[in-house]
Amino acid sequence: MRQTVTYLLIAAALAVSTAHADKLYRWVGKDGKVSYQDRPPPADAGAVQEKDLSPRSGASGTGEGADVAQKFPVVLYSVTKCSSCDDARAYLKKRHVPYSEKNVGNNPALQKEMVEKVGQLSVPTISVGSKIMNGYVQSLLAGELDQAGYPKEGKEEGEQAQQRDAAPQENAAP
Repeated sequence: MRQTVTYLLIAAALAVSTAHADKLYRWVGKDGKVSYQDRPPPADAGAVQEKDLSPRSGASGTGEGADVAQKFPVVLYSVTKCSSCDDARAYLKKRHVPYSEKNVGNNPALQKEMVEKVGQLSVPTISVGSKIMNGYVQSLLAGELDQAGYPKEGKEEGEQAQQRDAAPQENAAP
């Protein structure tokens, strides 16, 4: 029993240490064994592969972020003067998600495309890869973007918003 607890504690410590790693290294040692570690390999390691695991990696449009955008392109079908469309657009920009917007308001060709792809005319409609969402619900869109591998919102941004919302307003009327 004590030995099992010890193994569990060691496994938990390893999981926590690798969860905070910014890079993962893969290499083949002299003995032919493949190693994965969060520390750089020894100098004599053969063919080293390095993977950036930081949350903002690829957000610039290169590397993994570009891969996600190619595998799971985001399309926002919208119309002019649509507050839900505005909210969806603002959220995508806040998350730094590359997306294409198709205004179907006065465009019969885009309306036809949307009906063929989505099955109906309803805005906002957002596609993340092959997943289609009719309407905008931030938590649902966030889940789809997270599942696809898009960068999450910065922790700092969320904390600042919570502090701003929790702060008393000095100019408020009594």
